[in-house]
Amino acid sequence: MNILLLTSEFAPATGGIGTYAREIAAAATELGARVTVVAPDYSEHSLDMDKSLPFELHRFHGGLHSMRNLPAKILLARSQVRIEDYDVIHAADWPFFIPLALSRHRTQARLLMTVHGSEINETQTPLKRLAIRAAGVFGPRTEVAANSRFTRELFRERFTIEGERVSAIPLGVSDFWFGPRKSRKATRHAYGVGLDKIVMVTVARLTRRKGHLMTLAALSRLPDELRRRIAWLVIGPNGEADYVEEFRDMIETADCEVHLLGSLPNEHIRDIYGASDFFCLTGIPDSLGRVEGFGLVYLEAGAGGLPSVATAIGGVPDAVLADETGLLIESDIEAVAQAIAELAEDSNTRSILAAGAAAHARALSWERCAAETYGLPRSSQRTGIEKTEPPLIAKPVPRESPVPRAAAAGR
Repeated sequence: MNILLLTSEFAPATGGIGTYAREIAAAATELGARVTVVAPDYSEHSLDMDKSLPFELHRFHGGLHSMRNLPAKILLARSQVRIEDYDVIHAADWPFFIPLALSRHRTQARLLMTVHGSEINETQTPLKRLAIRAAGVFGPRTEVAANSRFTRELFRERFTIEGERVSAIPLGVSDFWFGPRKSRKATRHAYGVGLDKIVMVTVARLTRRKGHLMTLAALSRLPDELRRRIAWLVIGPNGEADYVEEFRDMIETADCEVHLLGSLPNEHIRDIYGASDFFCLTGIPDSLGRVEGFGLVYLEAGAGGLPSVATAIGGVPDAVLADETGLLIESDIEAVAQAIAELAEDSNTRSILAAGAAAHARALSWERCAAETYGLPRSSQRTGIEKTEPPLIAKPVPRESPVPRAAAAGR
């Protein structure tokens, strides 16, 4: 199988879509496909990293997407789809949806688009909906892969498309997160955390919808003796400046042990997972319509042997299975406090949920994700029991006959 993957996000930039593009391309290559990835260069020299990848990578001049980049992406897609006789052309994120749709007459390949969550609501402005409709983005040849059952249903609410052309295919977990880590003692010493502490860890950008303030408020409500036994490690870059300031001010007045560690390399995060007792990320509903389409970080923590405290928003229930891999609760301070207390006080519950979290993470491999997305045969011997619903693989769609020129592009 010959696959062309178009993405507007890729390393060295950090983000979930970049992770998705890299991991699914690597997994498809491992399963025997020939994969070519087209990604932005961010005006940085990354030749050494690019050469180390198991698939072919072509960089185009550009950075994080803006609507003013759309004409250039249209021209790029029109030229790329005709370079080879591809079996699948995959737009890994929405900035390439219109460019791929306007290039469909130049290829007989399967046309596949992945939706991740928030962009579904962000494309509901009149101008964007008009552009999507005019380009025939979700026409009869398009297949859509959603990263969770929630994202699939949200997409179908916003766009009229036959159900058999929309598949719910959860993301995967890299083998990296199951890899070796430093000792619990060494890692705790490195970050100034006592060996007698119960360590709770959060990995997320410091932004309002991730719910750090609610987590801290919940910690503050715990009985004094329990609260003082808990150390909270917070990993992630700063988001909105006013929110970060509010969070820091609240930490100053709260009688809680909180370590703000900022952004860390994945190797360090993996070590911290090994030195922690449970993971906590309590997202809240977002007034701007942004959603948690899946929640890959819960699975990465699970691979590190950590059960989760999580709020049941968006696609998180596909990543955290209630009472199997963690405690799934409402976005409410009291509910969060009770869940933290339960995992902090009951080591047996932590152990049972940790085993479930690790098994769930192993089941949701990137190999599985690539196989379901592209229809490739599985070859991995990884173990684990799949906990998600059966995959909804889109049926083959009749192909249009190619014509010499694509339809004229427009915004």
